[in-house]
Amino acid sequence: MIEKIVTGEFQTNTYVISNQGKCILVDPGLDFKRSAERIKEKYEIQAILLTHGHIDHIDGIRFFNVPIYIHEAELPFLNDSSLSLYRMLGLTQPFSSAQFKIIPLKDGMEFELIGYKFKVYHMPGHTKGSVVYAYHRKLLSGDTLFHMSMGRTDFPTGDASKMRNSLKRIIDTFEDSIEVYPGHDEKTTIGFERKHNPYL
Repeated sequence: MIEKIVTGEFQTNTYVISNQGKCILVDPGLDFKRSAERIKEKYEIQAILLTHGHIDHIDGIRFFNVPIYIHEAELPFLNDSSLSLYRMLGLTQPFSSAQFKIIPLKDGMEFELIGYKFKVYHMPGHTKGSVVYAYHRKLLSGDTLFHMSMGRTDFPTGDASKMRNSLKRIIDTFEDSIEVYPGHDEKTTIGFERKHNPYL
């Protein structure tokens, strides 16, 4: 089961993926304290998956004490308030990577959590260590691929050329029927984006 929780001024999608009373979180964002309390009451939380290291996708990790999966190139974002955009918003980053058990990821890695197999695809462009996660005929696309759009490339470590290559890789890799769960806005499918997304 997958549940979407939308929080914060940037309306970021956090996903709760659950199975038999256990769950993992994907990109717990801003203003997440109340949601964190509710999730803790309902599930045994196993891990957090991060698609990238921007404030609106990582701020909620401070409410949990579980392993954090993040691409190795994105690790500096957990300690650098300029990269994570806390400083841009006039905020102090409330944690460092030293507080957590970090699982650094590489392209192509596979792992199993709560009975599901996940595969990591490194998709630089929005940030240098952005990833998407594929599992159970679903794609957690972070801020790489959106419904009828794509992620920005003008933040630190963003790269428009790499983003184009990443989007091409997504379209070339995944079948039309794959459901896409992005970091913002509504879910979509690979087939719909292949036909209608102007950036593809």
